[in-house]
Amino acid sequence: MQRILRCYAERKQDQWQAFCVDFDLAVQGDTFEEVYASLDQAVHDYVQRVAELPEPDRSHLLGRRAPFGSRVAFLAAVIRTALRAHGRGDETRFGYTLPFAA
Repeated sequence: MQRILRCYAERKQDQWQAFCVDFDLAVQGDTFEEVYASLDQAVHDYVQRVAELPEPDRSHLLGRRAPFGSRVAFLAAVIRTALRAHGRGDETRFGYTLPFAA
């Protein structure tokens, strides 16, 4: 089964943060490329570790999501970024997806 994970990265001052909203994972780094790669690795490691667990733990952890408030904040930030970036290059926030094979 293929699944697409929603992810988000933003720069705050000199530091980048990236979040996987579907698994409630986060990483920090100096560049977008660094946090993109780090979050991809964190998702891979998380899924690999969870796959070793027995059911129903595996299903519970693969269905884990960020708290509702975090998901709402993510959606608001994506909308705000889209509105702000319209007509100009805004390189402080990126929404993206990662493929995930369950």
